[in-house]
Amino acid sequence: MLLLNLLVVTVSVWIIFVVNYKFIQPALKNRQRFKLYKLRDELSILAMQGVLDENSDEYLTLIEVQNASIRASRSFMVTDFLRFLLRFHKDKEMQKRISGVMDNLDKTDNAEYCRIASDSFNVMHSIMRRDTRVLRYAFFPVLVLIGSLLAVLRCTKPREKIEKKKGIIEDIDKDLDCLSNGFGRGCVA
Repeated sequence: MLLLNLLVVTVSVWIIFVVNYKFIQPALKNRQRFKLYKLRDELSILAMQGVLDENSDEYLTLIEVQNASIRASRSFMVTDFLRFLLRFHKDKEMQKRISGVMDNLDKTDNAEYCRIASDSFNVMHSIMRRDTRVLRYAFFPVLVLIGSLLAVLRCTKPREKIEKKKGIIEDIDKDLDCLSNGFGRGCVA
């Protein structure tokens, strides 16, 4: 009976993982992707209304970042979006362009444009946080624990240091014992 219960629990947990991986996670990621689509469309509407210049560097930069985010998140693979973010982070030219957009945002009085730009990066950040949740809260701590244990078990230097410190403590103990006995004999009381 116990074996049957373990089998049922194992199959149930496996089904939960499969449903989560195949259906729930893609649906949650699609929600974020649709937010990016909506923000991109709102930005395009601002350009069509003449609020933004379609040839301006800030408009082209934001559209490029939004399109790249949408492309990177379409496969539902964690690594694809993280690779995009790594390339985005390492691309000095793009970082310079983003800094220019941020400088121009400080100068503009268009609240809608500021909201769209801010929300675009907030959505990208939330996708990244969702994709790296397992890495941050499960994988990295386990990896650090295993690495630390292996380092302690394989390393001989800490044992040598402990032996050396133990020897020093024993020497100090002997010295203090000799001193206390020596001073103790010298006292008449």
